[in-house]
Amino acid sequence: MADIVAVVGPITIVVLTMLIRLRRGHGRIGPWEVLRELARGRSATAAERECRATAVEVLDRLPGGGRLDMVDDRGHRRTYHVSPRSEENP
Repeated sequence: MADIVAVVGPITIVVLTMLIRLRRGHGRIGPWEVLRELARGRSATAAERECRATAVEVLDRLPGGGRLDMVDDRGHRRTYHVSPRSEENP
């Protein structure tokens, strides 16, 4: 039963997409474009989480007064400054 669903599921999606395209015309957004954008959003979210986790690791290892400059693939720049540690609170 699972093998049948694994084959019929994608075929059903393709057929439904073609029917929607024929009915609505080619100028509108179809299900594949929506799925593609969802995948891009998930990828961007995962990449941002990884970037932030890496920044936390690096910032934990920087000495007091250190600085971390980051530039992402879109050209956005982020700068983090580590405050110097006071002698009273080591």
